[in-house]
Amino acid sequence: MLIRAILLFFLIILIIAANAFVSPIPNRRIAKDYKPVYGTSYSFEQSGWYGFNPRETYIKLLEDFEWIRIPFFWDQMVTDGEFNKNFDDLKFAIEEAQKRDVKVIIALGVKTPYFPEYHWPKEIASKVKFGEQITSSHPVAADIIEIDKKVVGELSLYDNIIYWQVENEPLIGNVNRWKIDSSLIAKEVEVVRGSDRLKRPIILNHAATGFYDRSWQALLPILKEGDIFAVNAFFKTKGTDLVTAKIFGREVHILWPDHLVWPVQPWFIFSPSFQTIKENVENRGLKFWILEMQAEPYIKKLDEASDPFLPFTPKDIKDGVNFLKSYEIESIGLWGVHFWQFRAKTGDGLWIETVKKIVNSD
Repeated sequence: MLIRAILLFFLIILIIAANAFVSPIPNRRIAKDYKPVYGTSYSFEQSGWYGFNPRETYIKLLEDFEWIRIPFFWDQMVTDGEFNKNFDDLKFAIEEAQKRDVKVIIALGVKTPYFPEYHWPKEIASKVKFGEQITSSHPVAADIIEIDKKVVGELSLYDNIIYWQVENEPLIGNVNRWKIDSSLIAKEVEVVRGSDRLKRPIILNHAATGFYDRSWQALLPILKEGDIFAVNAFFKTKGTDLVTAKIFGREVHILWPDHLVWPVQPWFIFSPSFQTIKENVENRGLKFWILEMQAEPYIKKLDEASDPFLPFTPKDIKDGVNFLKSYEIESIGLWGVHFWQFRAKTGDGLWIETVKKIVNSD
């Protein structure tokens, strides 16, 4: 009897796992006549990595989105304490968006979107130890506060900036295991509000890693009514290592296979609960957004972008949007614009066509 029970248990686990990999994006009923607002994120550096003229490709995407998120890169946009020509790209982006009535979100702080996440000068990074949590009393906190104040002071004259995003996924560690403590985030938010002549609302975000993660709740008291709490929605993820172990004092790493992805959403109660997070956020008078919805495969090397057998497809973008629309989320940011543009340049326009149909549908 016990053996049968054990076999039945493992059979159920096997069925659940098989279903997760076969149907990584669950089907959910979509509310009638519901359409979210769509936006995207753009990096001049990432566009250049794909071989584009970043300003030209930026202008091309503006016609399709209602908002665009532009990150501030401290290490690239400031030289000897002064804003440089790379910061001019950021101003260019805001001004071109304004001409087309596109709203802008500025992501600022030290942990902003795009690899390697922490975009700060080496002299600042050298003061932070591996695995350290950066609190409001940390030696680099004053430098972070000062750069926040400087960025907002410089950009606050632009009326088409609608939100300031303060740090990106601050509670999630990067490769150096650095995390930003909520005490520092609270101070940053206070400074950003105080430095903005229009007192525009704030965005804080989290990765929505799983049912077990409740760390995001520490960010909610920092926000005020009308602010946004956002999470990211990824469906097919990849890691650097499939297995990491220490054997006889030596670290062993088995690299993640190229075409293997891990489904995030179809694990029932073990997957992120967007409904639970949404209810918690909206009960506080805050708005709930998806700031990044996966709309591209994981690309770590440029030649991977030309792979004809990608594990994430344009159909997955449609399925992902439908999945999120079922929660009646106010706004969805589609992540992957540089990849779509690259594929179009190489003759595969299906990615951009798919996105255009989604954002321009009635």
